[in-house]
Amino acid sequence: MVPRLALLCAFCVAIGCCQNCITYGVPTTLIGTLSLRDEAGYNQFIVFRPTSPVCTERGPGEIADDYSRERTGVTEIQAGIYGSDAESEKLRKRMDLLVGHRAIVRGDLFPATTGYHRTDVQLRVLSVDAVDAAGRSALLAPRTPFRPIDARTYDVTVNAGKRLVIEARETATGTALVPPDQYAPHWMTGGEVVYIDCRDGYERKLTSTTEKDGGICFNGDLCGFNAFPEKPVIIRFRCTKKP
Repeated sequence: MVPRLALLCAFCVAIGCCQNCITYGVPTTLIGTLSLRDEAGYNQFIVFRPTSPVCTERGPGEIADDYSRERTGVTEIQAGIYGSDAESEKLRKRMDLLVGHRAIVRGDLFPATTGYHRTDVQLRVLSVDAVDAAGRSALLAPRTPFRPIDARTYDVTVNAGKRLVIEARETATGTALVPPDQYAPHWMTGGEVVYIDCRDGYERKLTSTTEKDGGICFNGDLCGFNAFPEKPVIIRFRCTKKP
């Protein structure tokens, strides 16, 4: 017969009360899998799935509000690298190479506080390394740099509906430019407004838009639209190389 204490602990593990909780803001080391989460083409971010569910607790100086509340049974954590210096960019590329692999990550957890945070618990990554041979091979694999087609002009079609689809084609030949995100990069705000532009070194000129009153897409200025619109929005613009 299984002792009642063992049964109780097994139940507690299921709901999180037997977990070793991680304090927000305190550096910790976790092992799990990194994967890319795609939100219908509008937004992409990296998710860390720990080998076992984790729970969180407030730091000693944190205010007991809705943002910093404790969590149990956490299985998905948005992972990010904060910083724009060379070392941060190097670490960002390293984590990208380990997407799809098991990894050991050192960092600290903090609660979601803005629309940019897509999971309840966030992970600020300080270092990341491979756990197994597959991950180590991914880190050592040759990297082929992206070389864009040197088009004088190219045309972009943005189809925003339940899913975001972007197409870029060279104006002179009609050749598809892939991947389109390299020719028409986009990003989504915490308020789920999407902005899109041409590559650096190109000027954007609006061709047409189905948005009422032209929406918020202008020549050489902002070009944006709401993510996940109920009624599809189609925007077309031309990118011309600057003199």
